[in-house]
Amino acid sequence: MFFGRLHLPVSAPGVPAELWADVTVNRILVIAATVLAVLTLMDYMRLSPLLAGCLLRERGNIEIEHSVSQARNRNRCAIVGLFIICILADRYSLYPAAFMEEIPAPYRVAAILGVLLAFLLLRTFLHYLIDTVARLKLDSESRLATHKAPYNYFLAVLPLILVSVLILWLFKVPDGAARMVIWVELAVILFITLLREGQILLSGHTGFQTFLYLCALELLPVASVVVSAALL
Repeated sequence: MFFGRLHLPVSAPGVPAELWADVTVNRILVIAATVLAVLTLMDYMRLSPLLAGCLLRERGNIEIEHSVSQARNRNRCAIVGLFIICILADRYSLYPAAFMEEIPAPYRVAAILGVLLAFLLLRTFLHYLIDTVARLKLDSESRLATHKAPYNYFLAVLPLILVSVLILWLFKVPDGAARMVIWVELAVILFITLLREGQILLSGHTGFQTFLYLCALELLPVASVVVSAALL
């Protein structure tokens, strides 16, 4: 008797065929990020008092730039921190562009790194353009502080992001809710950056000029990332 063929589903509906942690490259990246975090932990501990100062007053950013060794510590920690954020961005789809779904899972973190690099290059170009054409009326350390301030606030809030991610993972919070929490924390970084950077700019410019500078230096690059995630 012919009963036809029985077709069994490869995976249950709603269950991804391959979990993020099952991708070998992702495991390697997590191990690498952990090793790098441990190696830069002492740098971060030495930098943490100044990062706390940045949260309390805008002058803290200038004090970091005044110390060559602390600025180098900040740069090293920022590189590691951004690498960690790229891994989290892939894990929780923080950059939900449609084209990301077309990229094989082992290469998505690299793609996000490319997006981050494009964002940083755009921001650096705009800062150079404004500093060259508009001539910021600030001393060299203050000008550098306006460019590097986001890294300081990112590093200051990074422990909160990592702890919240750990808690969300332990309590098995859905990815959608976890994504919203991380987005809010990143928005807090942007808000503090705009506030303190604006205070630095106000020392040499009018309120309207400061607003225009902030739009060009910070809001335009951020908007480019948001728009690209929505349209691409």
